[in-house]
Amino acid sequence: MKQALIAIAVLAAGGGTVWALLGSQPEPVETLPDTSIATLSIKSDRIDKPVKALAVKPRQLMLEPSGLDANVVAKPKADPVPSATLTLGLKALSIRDSLKAIAARDQLAPNTIEWKTLTWAIAVSGQTAVPATELAMARGALADWPALSDIDTNYEQALYREYTDAQLALSAFADRLPQTPEGAIILSRAALATGDKARAQRILRSLWHDKILDAQIEDKVIAEFGTLLDGNDHRQRMVRLLFAEKLSQAKRFSEMAKSESLYEAFSAVSRKSKDRKQLLAAVDKKWRTEPAFVYASIKYLRQAKRFEEAATLFEKMPREAGLLGDPSAWWVEARIVSRGLMDVGDAKAAYRLASAHVAQSPTDIAEAEFHAGWYALRGLKNYKDAASHFRVLLQSSARAHDQARGYYWLGRTAQASKTEDAKVFYSKAALYPATFYGQLAAAKLKTPIMPAARYQQGLEIMLSFSSKPEMQAITLLEKTGQDGRARRMYLALARSLESPSELQALAEYALKKHGPSLALAIGKAALKQGHDPGLAAFPLGAIPETADISGAGKALAYAIARQESAFNPSAVSPANAKGLLQILPSTAKKVAQKYQLAYAEEKLVDDPAFNATLGSHYLGEQISKFDGSYVLTFAAYNAGPGRIPQWIKRYGDPRGKDIDAVVDWVENIPFQETRDYVQRVMENYQVYKSLLNQEADIAADLTAGRR
Repeated sequence: MKQALIAIAVLAAGGGTVWALLGSQPEPVETLPDTSIATLSIKSDRIDKPVKALAVKPRQLMLEPSGLDANVVAKPKADPVPSATLTLGLKALSIRDSLKAIAARDQLAPNTIEWKTLTWAIAVSGQTAVPATELAMARGALADWPALSDIDTNYEQALYREYTDAQLALSAFADRLPQTPEGAIILSRAALATGDKARAQRILRSLWHDKILDAQIEDKVIAEFGTLLDGNDHRQRMVRLLFAEKLSQAKRFSEMAKSESLYEAFSAVSRKSKDRKQLLAAVDKKWRTEPAFVYASIKYLRQAKRFEEAATLFEKMPREAGLLGDPSAWWVEARIVSRGLMDVGDAKAAYRLASAHVAQSPTDIAEAEFHAGWYALRGLKNYKDAASHFRVLLQSSARAHDQARGYYWLGRTAQASKTEDAKVFYSKAALYPATFYGQLAAAKLKTPIMPAARYQQGLEIMLSFSSKPEMQAITLLEKTGQDGRARRMYLALARSLESPSELQALAEYALKKHGPSLALAIGKAALKQGHDPGLAAFPLGAIPETADISGAGKALAYAIARQESAFNPSAVSPANAKGLLQILPSTAKKVAQKYQLAYAEEKLVDDPAFNATLGSHYLGEQISKFDGSYVLTFAAYNAGPGRIPQWIKRYGDPRGKDIDAVVDWVENIPFQETRDYVQRVMENYQVYKSLLNQEADIAADLTAGRR
C-alpha cells in the first residue's frame, strides 16, 4: 500500500514553497443497492428532479495539483476584450431592460464568446420580460454551460406567464418533468385541456403533497384546480407545511381537511406552547394513528426529556418514506432521543433506535449509521455490529468528511477488537488530511499532517483551464464591471466541475479578482457536490498582514473566521456579531479598552485587521479561561460559556485526558451544531497551521489544557 501522506517540497515559480494536499487512491468500498433513495421515472409525472444518491457515485480524492501559488496561475493566451455592443447589452440588463439587451446580443456574431456570454446573462437574469422563446433558444445554445437549472426555472416561469396553447405546453415537457410550481401548473392545465384528467391530478398531487409554495401559488392552484383535490390532499399539504415549520400557512388547509385538532396539537408542540399536552390529548381519534400525530407525540416527550417513552413510540413510525412527511425530521428526533438514552446509560435502547432509522438522504443515512455504530462500539462493545454500521456509512456518502469518519471509526473498532489491522483503516482515513477524522487517523499513524507539493504539470492544466469558454465569459463580465454576474458564473461553474485541479484554478482566479470569501464559497460549493477541491476550500489572504497577531494566533484566527464569517469582512449576524471573527460590539469595546486600542464600532466591518486583532485577543483570553483547552474554547465560542460546566458534569472533563477520550468527549456534545463546529474549527486550524509553515499536531491541540 502506498504511504498515506507524502511530504514533498518544491520550489515554485516566484521563489516560494507551494503546498497542496496529496493522497493515494483508497481501495474502493462496496456500494449499496440504490433502494433507500428512489430515482423517479419521467412516466410518474412527479415534478421532482431524479434523486441521485451519492452512495453510488465514484469520488475523486486529493490526487491532482492543488494549493497553487497565485503568482503561477497561467493567464489565457489572449484575454478577450469586450466590445461596445456587449458592454451596452450588459448595462441594459443591469437596468432591467432585457429587450434592449436581447437586441444588443442579436448584433453580435452568433455562437461567439461574447454572444454566449450575453445570452447566458440574459437567460439566468430571471427578468420577466425575457420571453420563453429566448430561454428555449438559450437552453439549446448553452447546453454545456453552468446554471442550466436556473435557465430551466426561468423558462418554465416564462411559459406560465405566456401560456396560450396546450399543445405548446405539452411539447415543452415532452422529454422532461416540470421543475417548478409554475411548470406543474401549466402542464396540468394542458393535460386537462386535452382530456387527460388523471395526468393532471397526478401532477397536482405531487405538487400539493411535497412542495413548499408561496400563498399566491396556493391560491392559484385552489382557484383553478380545486375540484381535482380532496380533503386528503389538503391534509397532506397541511402536514408538509407543519413539518416545514410553516405553521400559519398550514392553518387554512387544516380547515379544508377538517383536521383542526391535529393541526392545533402539532403546531403547539412546534411552538412549545404550555397547553401542548392537553392539545395532544384532544386530537380526534381518527387522526391518532396518523404519522404526524405520532411524530408530534414523540417530539413532545423528547422536549420533556421522557426519552424512554419517546423511544417506545418510535415503534409506530412508518417505514415507507412517502408516509413520513419529512424523513429528515424523524431522524433528528431519533438522534436526540437516542443520545438522551445514551446519556442515562441505556446504550442498548440507544442502539436499537438508531439502527432502526428510516433516513433517506445520503447525509442523514451517514449520520444515522455513525450513531448506530458508535453506540455499538462505545456503549455495547459489540464490535461486529459497529463495524457493519461504519461500512454502511462509507457506502452511503461520498463526502470527504464521511469517508474519513467511516474509516477512522473502523480503525477504532479494529483497535478495540484486535481482530483486524487498525492501521489499514487509519491509512485510508488519512487520505483525507483536510478533515477532522483524517487528521486523527494521521495522528494514530504518527504521520505528520503535512500537505505535499503540487505536481509540475499543473501549469499545463491551468493553461487549458484558462481557455475554457466559461472562464473567458468570466473575464468579459469582470472587464465590463459585472462583478455580480461574474461571481454567479464562478459559483455555478464550481458546482459543475469535478477535477480538483480545475476547482483549485477557479478558486485562484476568484481569489485574485474578488478575494478569499468567493474563493471559499467555490471550495464549499464543490464539497457540497461531493467533489474534492483540495486547498481551494482553504484560501489565504483574509487576515491582513497588519493584524497584530502571533504566528499560531493567525492560524487560529483563520480557522475561526472561515467558520464564522466565511471570510466576509462585512458580515453581520442576526445577533449583531460583526466582521471576520464575528465579534459582538460590546465585547469588542471591552477588549479594545483592555489592550489600549482606539475603538470605533464601524471598524469591526470596515477594518479587517482591527477585527482580527480584537478577535484574536479575545480568543486568547478564552483559551486561558479554559486552562489552555482548545476543545472547550471552541465549544464555548459556539454554544456559550454557560454550557461548558454542564457538559463537564455530564461527560467528564476532557482536559488532561488521552486523545481517544477527548474525541469521545467531542462526540458526546449534545448539540449537533456545536459538535460540527468544534470539529470544523479544529480541522481548519491544522490546515492553516500547515499553510502558514507551522507544525500541525491535532493530538496535541485536542489534548491541550490543564485540569
